[in-house]
Amino acid sequence: MSPTRPGKGTFPRYRYLAAVSAEAVGGGMYVPVSLLYFHRVAGLPLGQVGGALTVAALVGLVVSPFFGALVDRLGARSVVAAGFAVRAVGFVCYPFVHQWWQLLAAATLVAVGDRSFQASIQALISELAQGAERQRMIATQSSLRNAGFGVGGLLASLALAADADWAYHAVVLGSGAGLALAAVLIAGLPSGRVPATATTTEADGKAAGGYGAVLRDRPYLGLTLATVPLAFCYSSLSVILPVYTTQTLHASASLPGLLFTVNTVLVALAQVPVNSWTSRWRRTRVAAMGGVVFAAAFLGFAALSALDGGVVLVSGLLLTTVLYTGGELLHSPSSGALSTDAAPDALRGRYLAVYYLSWSVAKAAAPALFTTLLAVSANLTWLLLAGGVLIGSLAMLRLEPRLPAHAVRPAPEPGSAEPSGAEAAGEPAGTAPGAAAPPTRRTRRS
Repeated sequence: MSPTRPGKGTFPRYRYLAAVSAEAVGGGMYVPVSLLYFHRVAGLPLGQVGGALTVAALVGLVVSPFFGALVDRLGARSVVAAGFAVRAVGFVCYPFVHQWWQLLAAATLVAVGDRSFQASIQALISELAQGAERQRMIATQSSLRNAGFGVGGLLASLALAADADWAYHAVVLGSGAGLALAAVLIAGLPSGRVPATATTTEADGKAAGGYGAVLRDRPYLGLTLATVPLAFCYSSLSVILPVYTTQTLHASASLPGLLFTVNTVLVALAQVPVNSWTSRWRRTRVAAMGGVVFAAAFLGFAALSALDGGVVLVSGLLLTTVLYTGGELLHSPSSGALSTDAAPDALRGRYLAVYYLSWSVAKAAAPALFTTLLAVSANLTWLLLAGGVLIGSLAMLRLEPRLPAHAVRPAPEPGSAEPSGAEAAGEPAGTAPGAAAPPTRRTRRS
C-alpha cells in the first residue's frame, strides 16, 4: 500500500489541498485582467489578444490526450507539478509581451499547462485516496478552489484599484507565484502510484492498447458523451447570465458579479456538507439529480423574463442562482468520482483525458454557441440547456448497470461499521443492481 493511501497519515492530503488552494488563488487573481492586461499594458488591439488566446486554447485542446498517456507512464504527481510549473512560467513571461507572437507563445504555455490539469489532478486524487474518501477529497477540493478563486479575485481588485501598470504586473506575477507554490507543494508529495500487481502493471496498460482500450469501452464513452450537455451548464453562469440580466432583463450591470459571488460563496461553504449527505447514494443518481436541478434553474431563469423588474426580479435571480448552485453541488463531486473510479488503474490517465475532453470542448464552444443562441432568443437558450441536461441525466441513469459497481457506489471506508443506505434496504454496497451479493453483508470491495 502506498504511503499516501488511507490509514497511512493525512499530511500528503493536506499538502495536496494546500497546493490546489494556492493554484486557485493564482487563477482567481488573473481572471479580472485576462483580456485587459495585454490591451492596456502591452498595447495590443483586443482583436489580436482574443485571437491569440483562442489559438492558444485550441493548441491546449489538441495536446490534452498526450497528458493522459504521461499520467499512465510517469504518474499523476509528476504531470500535475509540471503543469503548474509550465503555467507559472507562462505568467512570468507575460510582462515581457509586446508583440502578437510573443503573446501567442506565452499564452500557449499557460493553455497547455491548464489542459493538463483536469485529467491529471483527478488521477492524483485517486492515488491519494480511495473509495468514499476519494469523493470527499473531490468535494473538499471544489470548496477550497472556489474560496481560492474568491480570494484571488479580491486581491486583484485591491491591486487594480491603483489603476497603474505596476498593479497589472503585480497581479500577473502574483498569479505565477501561486502556481509556482502549487508546483513545489505537489512535487514534494510522496509517490502515490498504485503498486504493480498481476492485473495492474505498466505492461498490462500497454498491452491493453492505450487509447484504443478507452475507445472500445462503450459504457465509459457513453458516460463521457452524457456529460457533454452537463458540462455546458458550468459556462452558463459566466457566459449567458451577464448578457441575459443586462440586455434582456435590463437589470443593473453590477448584478452578474453579485450572482457569481453568491454561487462561489455557496459552493465554498456547502460543497463538503452536501457531499457528506449524498456520499452513500449511487453516484449516477446523485449526478443525474444535479442535472434535474440544473434544468429547473434554467427554466426559472427563462420564467424571469415575464417580470417587470425591481426587487421581485432581483430576488428571483438570487433564488434561481441558489437553485443553480444546488445542481452544481450535487453534480460536481459525484460525477468526478464516478469518472475516476470507472477507469482502470493502469489506464486511468488516458481514460480521464478522454472524459475531460468533453469538458474542454464544452468550455471552448460555449462562448460562440451561447452568443449565437442569445442573438436568436434568450428563452430558447435556457430551454435548450434544460432539455440537454435532462437528456444527459437520463443517459447517465441508463448507463448505471453497465458501469463498474465500485464506481457507481464506493465501498465503505476501512473501519466503518455503519451500513450504507443500500445495505439497510437489503442491497449490499458495491454491487450493481441485480448483481449477486457477496457471501456476507460485511464484505467490502476496495
